[in-house]
Amino acid sequence: MEQSGSDLSARVARLESSSRRDRAIVVAVAVLALATAQVPAPSSTPVVVRDATGVSATLSARGLTVRDAAGHERAFVGIDVDNRPSVDLGDSAGQLRESMYLLNELPVLRQFDKAGKRRAEMRLDASNDGELLINDAAEKLRLALFRTKGGDPQLGLYGSDEKLRAYFSTDDDSPYLVMRDNAGTTRIYAGGYKDGSIGLDIRNAANAIVWRAP
Repeated sequence: MEQSGSDLSARVARLESSSRRDRAIVVAVAVLALATAQVPAPSSTPVVVRDATGVSATLSARGLTVRDAAGHERAFVGIDVDNRPSVDLGDSAGQLRESMYLLNELPVLRQFDKAGKRRAEMRLDASNDGELLINDAAEKLRLALFRTKGGDPQLGLYGSDEKLRAYFSTDDDSPYLVMRDNAGTTRIYAGGYKDGSIGLDIRNAANAIVWRAP
């Protein structure tokens, strides 16, 4: 069908408008590319801020580090060398005393003595149950507070060889106390038995009961 003069004029106007818009887009892209080329690449150089007392804070791509006037690291917040989010606190000598981070995606809070030995730890285990662990100066586990596989709360006491010597726990029926020798044999049991009774028994090294009450 033949188009009228008014239709042709309208179409020409639309084409001219589209052409002007396309030219504007091309110019804008060219300007943006030129501007981007002129902007320097982001610098990886740490930024250091220092006050009149000598205390400094260093911001890098890995995190924020704060040092005292003597240059000792007192605090760090960021990603540690093992690529874990971490918060570390140091004493006036720069010795790490407390660290909080994610270990295998589970939160851990550790505390260290002046010699750098781990003495206390609070964390979630693989079942997302809370644990409290206390170590001696040789970093040997001596006391633990946790939940058993059955879900019961338990307090465990360990020898210097980290062998479990005694533990106190409870289920829904009654609490119970177990004492062991260095071979791991139960020598004293007090509390609820599986048959529902409650009592106390003393055993020999072969785990045979030598005395029981009631």
